[in-house]
Amino acid sequence: MALVLPIAASRRGACPTLDAPMQTGDGLLARLRIKGGRLTPAQLARIAALAAEHGNGLIEITARGNLQVRGLTAASAAPFARATDALVKIERGLVVETPPLAGTIRPRSTTRAPSPPPFAQRPRCYPPGSVPRSPSLSMAMAG
Repeated sequence: MALVLPIAASRRGACPTLDAPMQTGDGLLARLRIKGGRLTPAQLARIAALAAEHGNGLIEITARGNLQVRGLTAASAAPFARATDALVKIERGLVVETPPLAGTIRPRSTTRAPSPPPFAQRPRCYPPGSVPRSPSLSMAMAG
């Protein structure tokens, strides 16, 4: 793992990562995309301890469910990255989110719409309150 130069705060649309933190008003910000999206309480406690040791101790949860660690320095970012990598698996690379119904829009050149994917043909219904949901969850059904 090679730590690259921090992303300038003036660069709009930049996505800070563990390998390429971004300069902010309170130091470097590193975003962690945990593989599988799950942490044990012990792992979270250790990440919090690492954030306090190498940064200002502030951890935030982003809108997409990633963790942000703030207040890292040029000297502390690499040790923080190594320690975090040893603790949990971090997803790297470009994030591409594909809607589950992508490709089901009827092309103008045909008269018949393609069939939706199998999971969309059999939507599941759950009683209200039986499935925990995120406040940012959204669903759209086209038909």
